[in-house]
Amino acid sequence: MAEERRCINVFSDMNPWMDLILLVSDKDFEKAKEVAEKAFDDFWNDPKVEEECWAYGDWIGWKLKEAGINYEMYFKNGDKE
Repeated sequence: MAEERRCINVFSDMNPWMDLILLVSDKDFEKAKEVAEKAFDDFWNDPKVEEECWAYGDWIGWKLKEAGINYEMYFKNGDKE
């Protein structure tokens, strides 16, 4: 079986090692995109991130779980495009 799906790519222009893909259900796509964008922005500004030593993928995943969104997360491996 093959299924076409859209994904959410969360990345940083300034930190090329910060690059991940989120797969979510179609019904959760827009909400997941909003949550992931806000979580990535908050990662830089929320003092809890530094105080508790959160990694960016863990932080985004935690925020998605808080929002009740099931997801799969994949990280870019290496410098290949």
